[in-house]
Amino acid sequence: MAFVLPYEWMFVSGLKSQSSIFADISPLSWKTFVPLAVTFENLQELFVDRGVGRALLNSFLVAAFQVVASLILCTLAAYALTRIAFKGRNAVFAVILATFMLPAEALVVPLYQLISAMSLQDTLLAVGVPWIASAFGLFLLRQSFEAVPLELDEAAKLDGAGHFRIFWSVILPVVRVDLVTFVLMIFLFSWNGFLWPLVAIQSTENTLVQVAVAQSVSPGALPNWGLTFAGASVATIPLLILFIFLQRLFIPGLARTGLK
Repeated sequence: MAFVLPYEWMFVSGLKSQSSIFADISPLSWKTFVPLAVTFENLQELFVDRGVGRALLNSFLVAAFQVVASLILCTLAAYALTRIAFKGRNAVFAVILATFMLPAEALVVPLYQLISAMSLQDTLLAVGVPWIASAFGLFLLRQSFEAVPLELDEAAKLDGAGHFRIFWSVILPVVRVDLVTFVLMIFLFSWNGFLWPLVAIQSTENTLVQVAVAQSVSPGALPNWGLTFAGASVATIPLLILFIFLQRLFIPGLARTGLK
């Protein structure tokens, strides 16, 4: 209940006027969590006047691209680091993992110079491409791949299977629960991104939802809290829906990878 109430208050406040929010919040009572006078003006302003619907679509496209690209790169890299013996394998993984320790703020300037050199500035690709090689995702999948017994590989090799067949038909089916965890985590990181989309995107039509919600507050003006809560609710609902449908696989995946 303690976890749900803040979200319930946020959703309900998005359906209230500014005056109703302040009138119902003190003293704290059941009116705080129940909209007595429902208004859809905040949602109308978000989708009609501020174009949050387009921002939602942009965020979904970027997150979907980042998930698919990261899934391909990280699964192949995890297979190579756990199934193919080569000199310096652990050193390569240590260097990749060390990049995860770098703060995102330190990467903003060099990344912007890179996408500018590639003529990708102010595009959705500029938001997703720099993060598809996920050190966190590689760590997550490497832990899962290492848990798969090597005897399965040897049995497949006796049947004439090569690396790709072992990867596709033996390893991936066994770690499918962990793949769901990976997808959810990458989608979450991408969807909640704010600093890099704010820097990489300048045009309104390519704005992502987190930036669009933040820009709903005019500088120097009193915040419209009903509009802010409505925007936060709109940005949160897709994540809640995704988690509700996949939580049966998400929680066991976290437990198996040691992140719980």
